[in-house]
Amino acid sequence: MTERIYEYQKNILEKILEDKYDLKTSLIWSKPPSSDLGDISFPLFNVAKQLSIPPSELAIAIQESFSEPKYINKVEIQGGFLNLYLNKQSFSLDTLLKILSDAKYGQSTIKSSERIIVEHTSSNPTGPLHIGHFRNSILGDVIGRLFRFMGAAVNFRYYVNDLGRQIAPLIIGYHLLKEKGIEPNIKVDLWIGKIYATMNTFLEIQQLKEHLNSIGIKGTSKDNLYSLSLEETSKCKEVLKDHKLRGTEKEQIFESIDKLFRVQNSLEERIPDVYLELRKLTSKQITDLNQLTMEYVIEYQKGKDKELVSKFRKVTQEALAGHVETLNLFNIFHDDFDWESDVAWSGEVETILVKLEKNKFLIHDGKARLLDNDKIGTNLGFKEKYNLKYEMPSSIIVNSEGITLYPCRDIAYHLHKLEKFNASYCYNVVGKEQQFPQLTVKLALYGLGEPDIADKIEHFDFETVNLVGRKMAGREFEYVTPDEVYDLVKDEVNILLEERDYSEEEAKNISEKVATSSIKYFILRMDPKKLVVFDVKKAVNLNENTGPFLQYSYARALNIIKKAKENSLEIQEILSNAEQMNFDIEKEEEWELIKMMEELPYILVKAAESLRPDSVANFTYSLVAAFHKFYDSCPVLKANPDTLRDSRLLIVYCFLKCLESLFEVIGIDYLEKM
Repeated sequence: MTERIYEYQKNILEKILEDKYDLKTSLIWSKPPSSDLGDISFPLFNVAKQLSIPPSELAIAIQESFSEPKYINKVEIQGGFLNLYLNKQSFSLDTLLKILSDAKYGQSTIKSSERIIVEHTSSNPTGPLHIGHFRNSILGDVIGRLFRFMGAAVNFRYYVNDLGRQIAPLIIGYHLLKEKGIEPNIKVDLWIGKIYATMNTFLEIQQLKEHLNSIGIKGTSKDNLYSLSLEETSKCKEVLKDHKLRGTEKEQIFESIDKLFRVQNSLEERIPDVYLELRKLTSKQITDLNQLTMEYVIEYQKGKDKELVSKFRKVTQEALAGHVETLNLFNIFHDDFDWESDVAWSGEVETILVKLEKNKFLIHDGKARLLDNDKIGTNLGFKEKYNLKYEMPSSIIVNSEGITLYPCRDIAYHLHKLEKFNASYCYNVVGKEQQFPQLTVKLALYGLGEPDIADKIEHFDFETVNLVGRKMAGREFEYVTPDEVYDLVKDEVNILLEERDYSEEEAKNISEKVATSSIKYFILRMDPKKLVVFDVKKAVNLNENTGPFLQYSYARALNIIKKAKENSLEIQEILSNAEQMNFDIEKEEEWELIKMMEELPYILVKAAESLRPDSVANFTYSLVAAFHKFYDSCPVLKANPDTLRDSRLLIVYCFLKCLESLFEVIGIDYLEKM
């Protein structure tokens, strides 16, 4: 039968209620907590209330009218519940034949009419990807894989944030080193991260010194504009103690002095090759880094200076190449890369500002312009539609210097992003901290008269990832990169492999695939709304809910099939004759595994509809756990009689097909040997 049996039985019961009581209703079914209570349970309390009949009396009346001999063995009444016991042989064989007949079990065309953009990762090109960015990458990749498995056309996009104040000092520092003939001696995005941390520290020190001078604290040296000596920090702090500043401002300056003094010393100690060379070059060649940074920002946004554009693009493309190399290591790929600068140069930003101004949704504050979010939300029905009952603050989209900020460019980008792919929907996989900027984009689109585009955009947010015992701060060159975690996990796996008799090539293949699956699965299985603390040892534990445990389970099941072939059993013949098989279910563990396999397609559909990629990962673990119970309780090759052996071989083969589908969706490799 093509209809799911649970829904099929639900429809039968609803028809009985309509015929017997002239009542049209929609019943809810569930799976009882114990098979002793049946396989499908229907609570009848609400229906009984509607009919003014005691639930137990209604259940008896339905039971008397119920007849479905092929799929139902028994019908029982437990209080106000009608419990159905499935015919194990019929249900099992139907399920396994369905798995056999599908090229990829669970794959469907339910989303075939949809064209979906998934934008993910989109990290600033100022250093390597870190493990926090990588949660973004994993979630975005699996969301796209899931929709594609459901038949949708999926377009993975990466938005390259190459504008903004943080990029300019990096470009300056990179080319200072290049002109000196100093080239990267490590992975290029790590090298860029060193330069970014260094130049940003110089810039912040200069800004601190200028601020101190502006409030009359003259204890800093102009000759040493980009560093802080112990003598001058001590002197500044001493003068600051008696300064007539508000308490909070004074505290903030103290904190800035201490932080920058600590950061510069840390960078000098940890990355002296870049830090010391750049301090020398910057002090000698750049009299005002802050002013030069602003000039770079303004000129690059204009896009007219071809030499400057070439400088920016070269560095950001190298950083992006490092990101892509990391992502590809984990089988994560993008179809298109959109550049923020291209959006700025298109003239679209000015056009939308004019239109928002005309529609009276901009607030002027000197040169700054703010988007009046609450006015848009109230006047255009956005708040009512999305059930927002609070007053929304305005968003600065042009700063006090008249420079457009990234939310402004983000609005322009989204105005045409869906158009590029003719998309039905767009999922922006971006961290929780971007909730308000993402909301601003949708509001702005409403303000521009484009509600249809806005309503197709959904922000998929998530919490951060930390590594046990480590902190992250890109501006201080404190990174935990996926590459580093990959090496740590691979080392851990290699220790385990030393106990096994593998060739060098086999060990390398296993360690690489286990390392990537360990990291991806550990992060994926967590609720996206919860913080993840990554633990290397836990991630590779074969006795827990981990990627390696899933891969080991696949290899274990495959080994049964391999041994069957070695024992001259014709697997293909067994599969070909499955429909005529005298199928046998002897133990509860077989039954529970088959019921879980039947559930797989519906789990995938539900995960796509609810946007819960973690639910696919955790279902995979539950299925694997059920397989291990089956494995421990149900001998396969030694099963007697042969009909039972063949039945169990069919179960194992179908389990492998289930895992192959699930692995494709969650993006991990299966291993034939572990």
